[in-house]
Amino acid sequence: MNEASIDLDVCIVGYGPVGQALAALLGQKGWKIGVYERWELPYPLPRAGHVDDEIVRILQSIGVADRFEARAVPATEYDWVDGNGDLLFQIDWGKPTKSSWRSDYIFYQPDLEALLSQAAEAHENVSVHRGWEAVGLEQHEDRVEMTFRGGTQDGQRWEPNGATTTVRARYVIGADGANSFVRKSTGITWDDFGFSETLSIVDVRLHEPDREIAMPSSGQMCDPERPVTLFRWLAREHARWEFMLMPGEDPAELVSEASCWSKLERWGVTPENATLIRRTLYTFHSLVAHDFTRGRAILAGDAAHLMPPFLGQGMCSGIRDAANLAWKLDLVLKGTASDDILETYTQERRDHVSEITRIAIALGAILCETDPQKAAARDTEIRRHGLPPVPPLPTLTEGFLGKTDDSSGARGRLGVQGLIVHEDKVKRFDDVAGSGWTLFCADRSLAEDARRICDAVSGFLTISVVYVSKAPVEFPGSYVDFDGTYDRWFASSNAQAILVRPDFYAYGQANTSAEVADLLTGMISRLWNPLDAAPSLC
Repeated sequence: MNEASIDLDVCIVGYGPVGQALAALLGQKGWKIGVYERWELPYPLPRAGHVDDEIVRILQSIGVADRFEARAVPATEYDWVDGNGDLLFQIDWGKPTKSSWRSDYIFYQPDLEALLSQAAEAHENVSVHRGWEAVGLEQHEDRVEMTFRGGTQDGQRWEPNGATTTVRARYVIGADGANSFVRKSTGITWDDFGFSETLSIVDVRLHEPDREIAMPSSGQMCDPERPVTLFRWLAREHARWEFMLMPGEDPAELVSEASCWSKLERWGVTPENATLIRRTLYTFHSLVAHDFTRGRAILAGDAAHLMPPFLGQGMCSGIRDAANLAWKLDLVLKGTASDDILETYTQERRDHVSEITRIAIALGAILCETDPQKAAARDTEIRRHGLPPVPPLPTLTEGFLGKTDDSSGARGRLGVQGLIVHEDKVKRFDDVAGSGWTLFCADRSLAEDARRICDAVSGFLTISVVYVSKAPVEFPGSYVDFDGTYDRWFASSNAQAILVRPDFYAYGQANTSAEVADLLTGMISRLWNPLDAAPSLC
Protein backbone atom coordinates (compact mmCIF):
# COMPACT_ATOMS: atom_id res chain seq x y z
CA MET A 1 0.00 0.00 0.00
CA ASN A 2 1.53 3.27 -1.12
CA GLU A 3 0.05 6.15 0.88
CA ALA A 4 1.27 9.70 0.53
CA SER A 5 0.07 13.15 1.50
CA ILE A 6 0.60 16.02 -0.92
CA ASP A 7 -0.42 19.61 -0.22
CA LEU A 8 -1.72 21.55 -3.23
CA ASP A 9 -3.42 24.82 -3.93
CA VAL A 10 -5.70 23.15 -6.46
CA CYS A 11 -6.32 19.50 -7.26
CA ILE A 12 -7.76 18.96 -10.74
CA VAL A 13 -9.51 15.65 -11.40
CA GLY A 14 -9.50 14.83 -15.11
CA TYR A 15 -7.01 15.77 -17.80
CA GLY A 16 -8.99 16.30 -20.97
CA PRO A 17 -8.98 19.69 -22.72
CA VAL A 18 -10.81 21.44 -19.85
CA GLY A 19 -8.53 20.05 -17.14
CA GLN A 20 -5.52 20.87 -19.29
CA ALA A 21 -6.68 24.44 -19.89
CA LEU A 22 -7.30 24.93 -16.17
CA ALA A 23 -3.87 23.54 -15.29
CA ALA A 24 -2.23 25.87 -17.82
CA LEU A 25 -4.16 28.98 -16.73
CA LEU A 26 -3.65 28.39 -13.00
CA GLY A 27 -0.09 27.27 -13.59
CA GLN A 28 0.66 30.64 -15.18
CA LYS A 29 -0.29 32.24 -11.86
CA GLY A 30 2.27 30.20 -9.94
CA TRP A 31 -0.13 28.06 -7.91
CA LYS A 32 0.80 24.53 -6.95
CA ILE A 33 -1.45 22.39 -9.13
CA GLY A 34 -1.82 18.63 -9.05
CA VAL A 35 -3.73 16.88 -11.82
CA TYR A 36 -5.00 13.33 -11.42
CA GLU A 37 -6.18 11.37 -14.45
CA ARG A 38 -7.50 7.81 -14.47
CA TRP A 39 -6.03 6.82 -17.82
CA GLU A 40 -2.27 6.37 -18.18
CA LEU A 41 -2.22 7.36 -21.85
CA PRO A 42 -3.82 10.33 -23.63
CA TYR A 43 -6.99 9.39 -25.50
CA PRO A 44 -5.76 8.81 -29.08
CA LEU A 45 -8.99 9.44 -30.98
CA PRO A 46 -10.95 12.60 -31.83
CA ARG A 47 -14.09 13.56 -29.96
CA ALA A 48 -14.77 17.33 -30.10
CA GLY A 49 -14.07 18.87 -33.49
CA HIS A 50 -15.06 22.55 -33.48
CA VAL A 51 -13.98 25.74 -31.74
CA ASP A 52 -14.90 29.38 -32.28
CA ASP A 53 -12.82 32.54 -32.18
CA GLU A 54 -13.39 33.15 -28.46
CA ILE A 55 -11.87 29.77 -27.64
CA VAL A 56 -8.87 30.39 -29.88
CA ARG A 57 -8.31 33.66 -28.00
CA ILE A 58 -8.24 31.69 -24.75
CA LEU A 59 -5.74 29.33 -26.39
CA GLN A 60 -3.77 32.45 -27.29
CA SER A 61 -3.64 33.42 -23.61
CA ILE A 62 -2.23 29.97 -22.87
CA GLY A 63 0.35 30.39 -25.63
CA VAL A 64 -0.74 27.72 -28.11
CA ALA A 65 -3.06 29.50 -30.58
CA ASP A 66 -0.59 29.89 -33.44
CA ARG A 67 0.43 26.23 -33.29
CA PHE A 68 -3.22 25.22 -33.03
CA GLU A 69 -4.16 27.28 -36.08
CA ALA A 70 -1.33 25.75 -38.11
CA ARG A 71 -3.02 22.33 -37.86
CA ALA A 72 -6.70 23.31 -37.70
CA VAL A 73 -8.86 24.04 -40.74
CA PRO A 74 -10.76 27.35 -40.88
CA ALA A 75 -14.45 26.72 -41.58
CA THR A 76 -15.85 29.50 -43.73
CA GLU A 77 -19.34 28.12 -44.25
CA TYR A 78 -21.77 25.65 -42.72
CA ASP A 79 -24.03 24.01 -45.29
CA TRP A 80 -27.44 22.45 -44.83
CA VAL A 81 -28.26 19.98 -47.62
CA ASP A 82 -31.29 17.82 -48.27
CA GLY A 83 -31.38 14.03 -48.58
CA ASN A 84 -30.13 14.27 -52.18
CA GLY A 85 -27.17 16.39 -51.16
CA ASP A 86 -28.60 19.56 -52.75
CA LEU A 87 -27.98 22.81 -50.89
CA LEU A 88 -30.80 24.09 -48.71
CA PHE A 89 -29.02 26.93 -46.95
CA GLN A 90 -25.51 28.14 -46.26
CA ILE A 91 -24.45 29.82 -43.01
CA ASP A 92 -21.56 32.24 -43.46
CA TRP A 93 -18.80 31.43 -40.97
CA GLY A 94 -16.31 33.75 -42.64
CA LYS A 95 -17.41 37.06 -41.10
CA PRO A 96 -14.99 39.21 -39.05
CA THR A 97 -14.93 38.43 -35.34
CA LYS A 98 -14.31 40.31 -32.10
CA SER A 99 -11.23 38.28 -31.33
CA SER A 100 -9.23 38.80 -34.58
CA TRP A 101 -9.19 35.03 -35.20
CA ARG A 102 -11.35 33.21 -37.76
CA SER A 103 -14.89 32.66 -36.55
CA ASP A 104 -14.76 28.84 -36.62
CA TYR A 105 -12.16 26.09 -36.89
CA ILE A 106 -12.41 22.33 -37.35
CA PHE A 107 -9.63 20.43 -35.61
CA TYR A 108 -8.31 17.05 -34.52
CA GLN A 109 -8.67 16.72 -30.74
CA PRO A 110 -5.45 14.76 -30.04
CA ASP A 111 -3.52 17.65 -31.64
CA LEU A 112 -5.15 20.18 -29.31
CA GLU A 113 -4.66 18.02 -26.23
CA ALA A 114 -0.97 17.62 -27.00
CA LEU A 115 -0.56 21.41 -27.20
CA LEU A 116 -2.51 22.06 -24.00
CA SER A 117 -0.68 19.41 -22.01
CA GLN A 118 2.68 20.81 -23.17
CA ALA A 119 1.61 24.28 -22.06
CA ALA A 120 0.42 23.07 -18.67
CA GLU A 121 3.41 20.86 -17.95
CA ALA A 122 5.87 23.58 -18.93
CA HIS A 123 5.13 25.10 -15.50
CA GLU A 124 7.24 23.52 -12.76
CA ASN A 125 4.43 24.12 -10.28
CA VAL A 126 2.07 21.84 -12.26
CA SER A 127 2.37 18.09 -11.69
CA VAL A 128 0.38 15.56 -13.71
CA HIS A 129 -0.30 12.09 -12.31
CA ARG A 130 -1.72 9.55 -14.74
CA GLY A 131 -3.15 6.21 -13.71
CA TRP A 132 -5.03 7.48 -10.64
CA GLU A 133 -8.79 7.15 -10.13
CA ALA A 134 -10.65 9.34 -7.64
CA VAL A 135 -12.37 7.20 -4.99
CA GLY A 136 -12.81 9.54 -2.02
CA LEU A 137 -13.65 13.20 -1.40
CA GLU A 138 -13.85 14.70 2.08
CA GLN A 139 -14.45 18.41 2.63
CA HIS A 140 -13.13 20.41 5.58
CA GLU A 141 -13.37 24.07 6.46
CA ASP A 142 -9.94 24.89 5.03
CA ARG A 143 -9.25 22.07 2.57
CA VAL A 144 -10.48 19.14 0.54
CA GLU A 145 -8.97 15.68 0.98
CA MET A 146 -9.00 13.55 -2.15
CA THR A 147 -8.22 9.85 -2.17
CA PHE A 148 -7.06 8.16 -5.36
CA ARG A 149 -6.30 4.55 -6.20
CA GLY A 150 -3.69 3.59 -8.75
CA GLY A 151 -4.33 1.47 -11.77
CA THR A 152 -2.88 0.27 -15.05
CA GLN A 153 -4.30 0.56 -18.52
CA ASP A 154 -4.65 -2.30 -20.98
CA GLY A 155 -6.24 -0.87 -24.09
CA GLN A 156 -9.62 0.43 -22.94
CA ARG A 157 -9.50 -1.61 -19.74
CA TRP A 158 -8.35 -0.15 -16.42
CA GLU A 159 -7.31 -2.39 -13.55
CA PRO A 160 -6.49 -1.22 -10.00
CA ASN A 161 -2.96 -2.07 -8.87
CA GLY A 162 -3.40 -1.72 -5.09
CA ALA A 163 -1.74 1.68 -4.70
CA THR A 164 -3.50 4.60 -3.01
CA THR A 165 -2.65 8.21 -2.33
CA THR A 166 -4.32 11.00 -0.37
CA VAL A 167 -4.08 14.58 -1.55
CA ARG A 168 -4.93 17.67 0.48
CA ALA A 169 -5.80 20.76 -1.55
CA ARG A 170 -7.38 24.13 -0.88
CA TYR A 171 -9.83 23.46 -3.73
CA VAL A 172 -10.66 20.56 -6.00
CA ILE A 173 -11.94 20.98 -9.55
CA GLY A 174 -13.89 18.16 -11.11
CA ALA A 175 -13.09 18.22 -14.83
CA ASP A 176 -13.75 14.50 -14.91
CA GLY A 177 -16.46 14.25 -17.52
CA ALA A 178 -20.10 13.28 -17.67
CA ASN A 179 -19.78 10.56 -15.02
CA SER A 180 -17.89 12.93 -12.72
CA PHE A 181 -16.86 11.44 -9.40
CA VAL A 182 -16.55 14.94 -7.97
CA ARG A 183 -20.12 15.86 -8.93
CA LYS A 184 -21.57 12.63 -7.56
CA SER A 185 -19.56 12.87 -4.33
CA THR A 186 -20.81 16.36 -3.60
CA GLY A 187 -24.43 15.44 -4.27
CA ILE A 188 -24.88 18.01 -7.05
CA THR A 189 -27.82 17.04 -9.26
CA TRP A 190 -28.63 17.59 -12.92
CA ASP A 191 -31.39 19.71 -14.42
CA ASP A 192 -32.61 17.79 -17.48
CA PHE A 193 -33.72 19.77 -20.56
CA GLY A 194 -35.28 16.58 -21.95
CA PHE A 195 -33.61 16.20 -25.35
CA SER A 196 -31.34 13.31 -26.34
CA GLU A 197 -30.49 11.23 -29.39
CA THR A 198 -28.00 8.48 -30.24
CA LEU A 199 -25.48 8.93 -33.04
CA SER A 200 -23.08 6.60 -34.78
CA ILE A 201 -19.82 8.50 -35.12
CA VAL A 202 -17.49 7.39 -37.90
CA ASP A 203 -14.03 8.95 -38.27
CA VAL A 204 -11.74 8.07 -41.16
CA ARG A 205 -8.20 8.94 -42.15
CA LEU A 206 -7.98 9.55 -45.89
CA HIS A 207 -4.99 7.91 -47.58
CA GLU A 208 -4.76 11.06 -49.72
CA PRO A 209 -5.51 13.95 -47.32
CA ASP A 210 -6.70 16.34 -50.04
CA ARG A 211 -8.90 13.82 -51.82
CA GLU A 212 -12.02 15.41 -53.28
CA ILE A 213 -15.23 14.25 -51.60
CA ALA A 214 -18.64 15.55 -52.66
CA MET A 215 -19.65 16.88 -49.25
CA PRO A 216 -19.58 20.23 -47.45
CA SER A 217 -16.47 21.15 -45.49
CA SER A 218 -18.88 21.14 -42.55
CA GLY A 219 -22.63 20.91 -42.44
CA GLN A 220 -25.83 18.97 -41.92
CA MET A 221 -27.63 16.52 -44.19
CA CYS A 222 -31.31 16.98 -43.41
CA ASP A 223 -32.36 13.56 -44.67
CA PRO A 224 -35.52 12.20 -43.00
CA GLU A 225 -34.32 8.66 -43.76
CA ARG A 226 -31.25 9.35 -41.60
CA PRO A 227 -30.03 12.81 -40.54
CA VAL A 228 -26.25 13.14 -40.81
CA THR A 229 -23.69 15.66 -39.54
CA LEU A 230 -20.74 16.10 -41.91
CA PHE A 231 -17.15 17.24 -41.38
CA ARG A 232 -15.02 16.91 -44.50
CA TRP A 233 -12.04 18.21 -42.56
CA LEU A 234 -11.09 17.16 -39.05
CA ALA A 235 -7.62 18.67 -39.33
CA ARG A 236 -6.08 17.96 -42.71
CA GLU A 237 -6.05 14.16 -42.77
CA HIS A 238 -9.42 13.20 -41.30
CA ALA A 239 -13.15 13.31 -42.01
CA ARG A 240 -16.17 12.59 -39.81
CA TRP A 241 -19.79 11.51 -40.27
CA GLU A 242 -22.36 11.40 -37.46
CA PHE A 243 -25.32 9.18 -38.39
CA MET A 244 -28.50 9.30 -36.35
CA LEU A 245 -29.75 6.01 -34.91
CA MET A 246 -33.22 5.41 -36.30
CA PRO A 247 -36.14 3.78 -34.43
CA GLY A 248 -35.93 -0.02 -34.35
CA GLU A 249 -32.29 -0.20 -35.43
CA ASP A 250 -29.76 -2.42 -33.71
CA PRO A 251 -27.10 -0.05 -32.27
CA ALA A 252 -24.39 -2.70 -32.50
CA GLU A 253 -25.13 -3.26 -36.17
CA LEU A 254 -25.05 0.49 -36.87
CA VAL A 255 -21.40 0.70 -35.75
CA SER A 256 -20.24 -2.56 -37.32
CA GLU A 257 -17.39 -2.19 -39.79
CA ALA A 258 -19.53 -3.42 -42.68
CA SER A 259 -22.33 -0.96 -41.84
CA CYS A 260 -19.91 1.96 -41.60
CA TRP A 261 -18.36 1.28 -45.00
CA SER A 262 -21.80 0.75 -46.49
CA LYS A 263 -23.00 4.17 -45.31
CA LEU A 264 -19.84 5.88 -46.58
CA GLU A 265 -20.18 4.48 -50.11
CA ARG A 266 -22.39 7.37 -51.25
CA TRP A 267 -19.38 9.70 -50.75
CA GLY A 268 -16.94 7.38 -52.50
CA VAL A 269 -15.09 6.58 -49.27
CA THR A 270 -13.97 2.94 -49.27
CA PRO A 271 -11.35 0.70 -47.62
CA GLU A 272 -9.20 1.29 -50.71
CA ASN A 273 -8.84 5.04 -50.04
CA ALA A 274 -9.43 5.43 -46.31
CA THR A 275 -8.91 3.80 -42.91
CA LEU A 276 -11.57 3.64 -40.21
CA ILE A 277 -10.03 5.06 -37.05
CA ARG A 278 -13.15 5.36 -34.91
CA ARG A 279 -16.65 3.92 -35.01
CA THR A 280 -18.70 4.33 -31.88
CA LEU A 281 -22.12 5.15 -30.51
CA TYR A 282 -22.60 8.42 -28.68
CA THR A 283 -25.79 9.37 -26.87
CA PHE A 284 -25.94 13.08 -26.27
CA HIS A 285 -27.98 14.58 -23.46
CA SER A 286 -29.14 18.04 -22.44
CA LEU A 287 -28.16 18.33 -18.77
CA VAL A 288 -26.89 21.23 -16.67
CA ALA A 289 -25.73 20.85 -13.07
CA HIS A 290 -27.93 22.64 -10.56
CA ASP A 291 -24.79 24.10 -8.94
CA PHE A 292 -21.25 24.35 -10.23
CA THR A 293 -19.73 24.63 -6.75
CA ARG A 294 -20.34 22.88 -3.45
CA GLY A 295 -18.05 24.01 -0.64
CA ARG A 296 -14.47 23.73 -1.90
CA ALA A 297 -15.42 21.44 -4.80
CA ILE A 298 -15.97 23.01 -8.23
CA LEU A 299 -17.22 21.51 -11.51
CA ALA A 300 -16.10 22.36 -15.04
CA GLY A 301 -16.73 21.03 -18.54
CA ASP A 302 -18.83 17.89 -19.05
CA ALA A 303 -18.91 17.36 -15.29
CA ALA A 304 -21.10 20.49 -15.15
CA HIS A 305 -23.04 20.43 -18.42
CA LEU A 306 -23.88 18.22 -21.40
CA MET A 307 -25.53 19.57 -24.52
CA PRO A 308 -26.59 18.50 -28.02
CA PRO A 309 -23.75 18.81 -30.56
CA PHE A 310 -25.55 20.91 -33.16
CA LEU A 311 -23.81 24.20 -32.30
CA GLY A 312 -20.42 22.61 -31.67
CA GLN A 313 -20.30 24.26 -28.25
CA GLY A 314 -19.73 21.37 -25.84
CA MET A 315 -15.96 21.60 -25.43
CA CYS A 316 -16.07 25.33 -26.15
CA SER A 317 -18.31 25.79 -23.11
CA GLY A 318 -15.90 23.79 -20.97
CA ILE A 319 -12.96 25.96 -21.96
CA ARG A 320 -15.06 29.04 -21.20
CA ASP A 321 -15.58 27.52 -17.75
CA ALA A 322 -11.82 27.29 -17.36
CA ALA A 323 -11.25 30.92 -18.37
CA ASN A 324 -14.04 32.19 -16.10
CA LEU A 325 -12.97 30.12 -13.11
CA ALA A 326 -9.20 30.60 -13.36
CA TRP A 327 -9.09 34.35 -12.69
CA LYS A 328 -11.66 34.18 -9.90
CA LEU A 329 -9.93 31.30 -8.14
CA ASP A 330 -6.60 33.08 -8.51
CA LEU A 331 -7.94 36.08 -6.57
CA VAL A 332 -9.41 33.83 -3.88
CA LEU A 333 -6.14 31.92 -3.48
CA LYS A 334 -4.25 35.21 -3.15
CA GLY A 335 -6.65 36.40 -0.48
CA THR A 336 -7.52 39.38 -2.66
CA ALA A 337 -11.17 38.31 -2.91
CA SER A 338 -13.34 36.26 -0.59
CA ASP A 339 -14.68 32.96 -1.86
CA ASP A 340 -18.04 34.69 -2.39
CA ILE A 341 -16.82 35.55 -5.88
CA LEU A 342 -16.96 31.85 -6.76
CA GLU A 343 -20.74 32.05 -6.50
CA THR A 344 -20.66 34.20 -9.64
CA TYR A 345 -18.95 31.32 -11.46
CA THR A 346 -22.12 29.23 -11.15
CA GLN A 347 -24.32 32.24 -11.86
CA GLU A 348 -22.51 33.26 -15.05
CA ARG A 349 -21.59 29.90 -16.51
CA ARG A 350 -24.84 28.10 -15.66
CA ASP A 351 -26.98 30.77 -17.32
CA HIS A 352 -24.66 30.85 -20.34
CA VAL A 353 -24.60 27.10 -21.01
CA SER A 354 -28.32 26.77 -20.30
CA GLU A 355 -29.13 29.26 -23.04
CA ILE A 356 -26.71 27.59 -25.47
CA THR A 357 -28.36 24.26 -24.68
CA ARG A 358 -31.81 25.69 -25.46
CA ILE A 359 -30.57 27.05 -28.80
CA ALA A 360 -28.93 23.72 -29.67
CA ILE A 361 -32.15 21.83 -28.83
CA ALA A 362 -34.20 24.12 -31.08
CA LEU A 363 -31.71 23.66 -33.91
CA GLY A 364 -31.60 19.90 -33.38
CA ALA A 365 -35.39 19.66 -33.57
CA ILE A 366 -35.19 21.13 -37.08
CA LEU A 367 -32.29 18.94 -38.17
CA CYS A 368 -33.53 15.65 -36.76
CA GLU A 369 -36.96 15.63 -38.40
CA THR A 370 -37.66 12.09 -39.63
CA ASP A 371 -41.25 12.46 -40.82
CA PRO A 372 -40.96 12.66 -44.66
CA GLN A 373 -43.89 15.08 -45.10
CA LYS A 374 -42.73 17.40 -42.32
CA ALA A 375 -39.18 17.25 -43.67
CA ALA A 376 -40.38 18.17 -47.17
CA ALA A 377 -42.35 21.11 -45.76
CA ARG A 378 -39.27 22.18 -43.79
CA ASP A 379 -37.08 22.05 -46.91
CA THR A 380 -39.58 24.12 -48.89
CA GLU A 381 -39.73 26.72 -46.13
CA ILE A 382 -35.93 26.93 -45.90
CA ARG A 383 -35.56 27.32 -49.67
CA ARG A 384 -38.15 30.10 -49.74
CA HIS A 385 -37.23 32.03 -46.63
CA GLY A 386 -33.95 30.65 -45.33
CA LEU A 387 -33.37 29.36 -41.84
CA PRO A 388 -34.85 31.14 -38.86
CA PRO A 389 -31.98 33.28 -37.54
CA VAL A 390 -29.78 31.29 -35.18
CA PRO A 391 -29.44 33.45 -32.05
CA PRO A 392 -25.92 34.66 -31.26
CA LEU A 393 -24.14 33.15 -28.30
CA PRO A 394 -25.58 34.64 -25.11
CA THR A 395 -24.03 37.49 -23.17
CA LEU A 396 -23.53 37.63 -19.42
CA THR A 397 -26.43 39.38 -17.72
CA GLU A 398 -25.82 38.65 -14.03
CA GLY A 399 -22.74 37.94 -11.98
CA PHE A 400 -19.54 39.88 -11.45
CA LEU A 401 -20.49 42.83 -13.64
CA GLY A 402 -20.85 46.56 -13.20
CA LYS A 403 -24.17 48.28 -12.82
CA THR A 404 -25.81 49.73 -15.89
CA ASP A 405 -29.20 50.69 -17.27
CA ASP A 406 -27.98 50.39 -20.87
CA SER A 407 -28.47 46.87 -22.21
CA SER A 408 -26.96 47.86 -25.57
CA GLY A 409 -23.54 48.69 -24.13
CA ALA A 410 -20.42 46.58 -23.69
CA ARG A 411 -21.28 45.18 -20.25
CA GLY A 412 -21.44 41.39 -20.22
CA ARG A 413 -20.36 41.12 -23.85
CA LEU A 414 -17.15 39.66 -25.16
CA GLY A 415 -14.48 42.34 -25.46
CA VAL A 416 -12.61 42.86 -28.70
CA GLN A 417 -9.04 42.13 -29.69
CA GLY A 418 -7.79 44.32 -32.49
CA LEU A 419 -4.55 44.72 -34.37
CA ILE A 420 -2.14 47.30 -32.96
CA VAL A 421 1.18 48.75 -34.06
CA HIS A 422 4.03 47.77 -31.74
CA GLU A 423 7.71 48.30 -32.49
CA ASP A 424 6.85 49.02 -36.11
CA LYS A 425 5.02 45.71 -36.46
CA VAL A 426 1.31 44.92 -36.61
CA LYS A 427 0.35 42.46 -33.88
CA ARG A 428 -2.68 41.19 -32.03
CA PHE A 429 -3.24 43.19 -28.85
CA ASP A 430 -2.97 40.26 -26.41
CA ASP A 431 0.37 39.18 -27.88
CA VAL A 432 1.79 42.55 -26.84
CA ALA A 433 -0.13 43.54 -23.72
CA GLY A 434 -1.20 40.14 -22.38
CA SER A 435 -4.51 39.45 -20.67
CA GLY A 436 -5.79 40.52 -17.28
CA TRP A 437 -7.94 43.35 -15.98
CA THR A 438 -7.71 46.04 -18.68
CA LEU A 439 -9.33 49.47 -18.92
CA PHE A 440 -9.47 50.55 -22.58
CA CYS A 441 -9.76 54.31 -23.05
CA ALA A 442 -10.57 56.32 -26.16
CA ASP A 443 -9.58 59.58 -24.44
CA ARG A 444 -6.13 60.37 -23.05
CA SER A 445 -7.38 62.39 -20.09
CA LEU A 446 -9.59 59.51 -18.99
CA ALA A 447 -6.59 57.21 -19.18
CA GLU A 448 -4.50 59.61 -17.08
CA ASP A 449 -7.17 59.88 -14.39
CA ALA A 450 -7.73 56.12 -14.37
CA ARG A 451 -4.01 55.41 -14.05
CA ARG A 452 -3.86 57.30 -10.74
CA ILE A 453 -6.56 55.05 -9.29
CA CYS A 454 -5.02 51.86 -10.68
CA ASP A 455 -1.53 52.81 -9.42
CA ALA A 456 -2.98 53.33 -5.92
CA VAL A 457 -4.20 49.73 -5.78
CA SER A 458 -1.38 48.09 -7.76
CA GLY A 459 -0.24 46.12 -4.70
CA PHE A 460 -3.71 44.66 -4.43
CA LEU A 461 -4.83 44.23 -8.02
CA THR A 462 -3.14 44.86 -11.37
CA ILE A 463 -5.31 46.81 -13.79
CA SER A 464 -3.72 47.80 -17.09
CA VAL A 465 -4.79 51.19 -18.43
CA VAL A 466 -4.65 51.33 -22.22
CA TYR A 467 -5.11 54.39 -24.38
CA VAL A 468 -5.97 53.36 -27.93
CA SER A 469 -5.19 56.15 -30.38
CA LYS A 470 -5.37 56.72 -34.12
CA ALA A 471 -1.76 57.88 -34.27
CA PRO A 472 1.36 57.32 -32.12
CA VAL A 473 1.50 59.39 -28.91
CA GLU A 474 3.92 59.63 -26.00
CA PHE A 475 1.93 57.96 -23.25
CA PRO A 476 2.65 54.75 -21.30
CA GLY A 477 0.21 52.06 -22.35
CA SER A 478 -0.67 53.79 -25.61
CA TYR A 479 -1.21 51.74 -28.77
CA VAL A 480 -2.17 52.62 -32.32
CA ASP A 481 -5.52 51.16 -33.40
CA PHE A 482 -4.26 49.75 -36.71
CA ASP A 483 -7.54 48.59 -38.23
CA GLY A 484 -10.08 50.71 -36.34
CA THR A 485 -11.35 47.80 -34.22
CA TYR A 486 -11.30 49.77 -30.98
CA ASP A 487 -12.74 52.92 -32.52
CA ARG A 488 -15.72 50.91 -33.78
CA TRP A 489 -16.04 49.17 -30.40
CA PHE A 490 -16.21 52.43 -28.46
CA ALA A 491 -18.73 53.86 -30.93
CA SER A 492 -21.01 50.80 -30.94
CA SER A 493 -20.92 50.68 -27.12
CA ASN A 494 -21.50 54.43 -26.75
CA ALA A 495 -18.52 54.50 -24.38
CA GLN A 496 -15.21 56.28 -23.92
CA ALA A 497 -13.81 53.69 -21.53
CA ILE A 498 -14.50 49.96 -21.17
CA LEU A 499 -13.24 47.76 -18.33
CA VAL A 500 -12.53 44.17 -19.43
CA ARG A 501 -12.09 41.16 -17.17
CA PRO A 502 -9.30 38.57 -17.54
CA ASP A 503 -11.72 36.22 -19.37
CA PHE A 504 -12.25 38.97 -21.99
CA TYR A 505 -15.82 39.85 -20.98
CA ALA A 506 -16.57 43.52 -20.34
CA TYR A 507 -17.26 44.37 -16.70
CA GLY A 508 -18.70 47.79 -17.51
CA GLN A 509 -18.14 51.11 -19.26
CA ALA A 510 -17.92 54.85 -18.64
CA ASN A 511 -17.80 58.19 -20.44
CA THR A 512 -16.43 60.69 -17.92
CA SER A 513 -13.63 60.76 -15.36
CA ALA A 514 -16.19 60.57 -12.55
CA GLU A 515 -17.83 57.54 -14.16
CA VAL A 516 -14.44 55.88 -14.67
CA ALA A 517 -13.64 56.43 -10.98
CA ASP A 518 -17.01 54.97 -9.96
CA LEU A 519 -16.50 52.00 -12.29
CA LEU A 520 -13.05 51.16 -10.93
CA THR A 521 -13.74 51.79 -7.25
CA GLY A 522 -17.03 49.90 -7.46
CA MET A 523 -15.30 46.86 -8.96
CA ILE A 524 -12.43 46.99 -6.46
CA SER A 525 -14.75 47.31 -3.48
CA ARG A 526 -16.66 44.23 -4.65
CA LEU A 527 -13.45 42.25 -4.95
CA TRP A 528 -11.82 43.32 -1.75
CA ASN A 529 -11.74 40.63 0.92
CA PRO A 530 -13.70 42.14 3.84
CA LEU A 531 -11.41 40.38 6.34
CA ASP A 532 -8.66 42.84 5.44
CA ALA A 533 -8.39 46.60 5.38
CA ALA A 534 -9.50 48.11 2.09
CA PRO A 535 -6.84 49.75 -0.10
CA SER A 536 -6.65 53.52 -0.31
CA LEU A 537 -7.87 54.93 -3.59
CA CYS A 538 -6.56 58.40 -2.87
